[in-house]
Amino acid sequence: MKNLRLYIILAVLIIIAGIFYFSNTKGTLNLRNASFAIKSPDEISRIELSSNDQELVLDKRSGNWKVNNKYRATDKYVENLTEALSRITVLTPVSKAEKQQVSSILKKDGVVVEVFGKRRSIKKFYVGKPAMNREKTYMMMEDSNEPFVTHIPSFKGLIAKLFVLDESHWRNKMIFDYKPQNIETIGVEYPQESKKSFKAMNYHDGTFAIRNISEDELLQDFNVDKLARYFTYYQRIVFEDVAVNLTKNEIDSVLNSSPFCIISVKDDSHHENKITIYRKPADIELDEFGNKLRFDYDLAYATLNNNQELITIQYYIFDPLLKEIDYFR
Repeated sequence: MKNLRLYIILAVLIIIAGIFYFSNTKGTLNLRNASFAIKSPDEISRIELSSNDQELVLDKRSGNWKVNNKYRATDKYVENLTEALSRITVLTPVSKAEKQQVSSILKKDGVVVEVFGKRRSIKKFYVGKPAMNREKTYMMMEDSNEPFVTHIPSFKGLIAKLFVLDESHWRNKMIFDYKPQNIETIGVEYPQESKKSFKAMNYHDGTFAIRNISEDELLQDFNVDKLARYFTYYQRIVFEDVAVNLTKNEIDSVLNSSPFCIISVKDDSHHENKITIYRKPADIELDEFGNKLRFDYDLAYATLNNNQELITIQYYIFDPLLKEIDYFR
């Protein structure tokens, strides 16, 4: 009986201590200043990230996420971020000895994160950049001077690395992603060798046709199985990256050169998607056997839908698409 009373008294003391610990505004931890998590990731409609010299906006419109109101975002990356935002918890308060320094660094060099839902701001806080600490992520609510070390249960990695300000990181790099039955025509042109060019047609009734572009006539004898299979290759075709390390003169030089290949796909809604591919000069003059390299055999430059932005693509991804008309004979 005495033991039972002792346990009850101990439990009451623990509860009282906990209430005091979490409610004391002058104490180590204040719930209002330590509540970083969003209750439901589904309510998030906009995320703004900013630092001293960069800004990035992820905006959800008609069910799709966009980056800086310019590009379709990679859904998986945004889903990872919204899920993380709903699971952030405080690991420990920053020690009194470090509090002022950490708080100052967060306000000066941290990433400001503002999360919106239903057109209103839900949360706004600072996140330390990965360079601030390679083992811990510091966070602090706006209008607060109480920084905390945060974590996500079962998440392996640095939370700070999720708050990326680089536009190209979030951008969806998909070029072609069609179900074969949704493709109406595929045009593959080789401006420098027009006899290799062709246009493939799917009549959506189990029959196909292929046209010789240079002679503007239908190919009478072709391998139907090869052509039907070719329509299945236009799935999950992505570009590597945006060519950001080129000068304007170098970009203009590429764009003013003759393209290696132009691929255009029209779907059953008559929407056309086009990529123009340019050979990329080799970074080295000779290969491992001493042969002179005519161009880079791994990467090529390209533009999408007549956009002047230069991107890089990998041949091993595009090789199945770069067929010539003789392939189907």
